[in-house]
This record gives sequence, structure tokens and C-alpha cells, in this order.
Amino acid sequence: MYEKLINLLEKKEELVDKFLELTNLQQEYILNDNFDELSEIVDKKAKLIERINILDDEFIKEFEGIKKAKNIKSFDEITDIDKETGILLKSLTSSIMEKLKVIKDIDEKNNILIRAKFDEVKRTIKTLRYKKEAIKDYTSYKQMDYHSGFDRKE
Repeated sequence: MYEKLINLLEKKEELVDKFLELTNLQQEYILNDNFDELSEIVDKKAKLIERINILDDEFIKEFEGIKKAKNIKSFDEITDIDKETGILLKSLTSSIMEKLKVIKDIDEKNNILIRAKFDEVKRTIKTLRYKKEAIKDYTSYKQMDYHSGFDRKE
């Protein structure tokens, strides 16, 4: 009965591990300005989130079925579970939660890095616009026909 819950948690932990790898890789790409690869990472993470959500839905459905069958309201009320299975379920849940906290911390750092890179790009664009205007003004100045006070020979 509890094997399905364990199986779902193990699959979720595998996906969370992949998500953590991608999040670390994402940070590396941000630091190295690899924005093309960064886009691919974001797409892969979105697909992993979809798969994790499906597993979560299955887990909730399974757990709700157990709660209904045993007429209980929480996991702590389960009395017919062997010690090893209970420890394994709690261990998997704790491991997943810890990894999600690490991912959250890295993602927060990544967001700060991305904002800094974006601000840097905005400053560069602003500088380029200023330079473009300066060149445009200089070019239009050079094209003006100023008389030197001398007549030309014809």
C-alpha cells in the first residue's frame, strides 16, 4: 500500500536532483553570459516542473485514498506501517525538502545575477545610443557647407 508513495517520492527526488543540476548550470551560464544556453536550461526546468507536478498530484491522490481507507486525517495517525517504511517515507520527504531549499537559494542568487546583467545591458545600450547621437550630430555638422569668406574660381 505504501510502496506506491515511496515509489512516487523516489521519482520526485530524481527529478529534483536533475532540477538542482540545471539550477547550478543556470548559474554558471549566467556568470559566463551564455544566454542562448540559459534559454534551453529554462525550458528544461519548465518541463521538469510539469513532471514534478504530475507526481505530486499522483502522490496526493494516493495519500488521500489511504487516508479515506484508514479513516485518518494525517500521516501521523497511521498505525499499521512498519518502522522501516515510515522512516523511508519521512527520509525521502526530508531529503526532497532540503534540496528544494537549496534550489530556492540558488534561484534567488540567479535572479540577482540576471538583474545585474540586465542592468549592465541597459547601461551599455544607453551609452551606445548616446554615442550614436553624438556621431549623428558630428556627421551632420561636417556635412554643412560653411563659407570661408573666399570665392571659388570658376
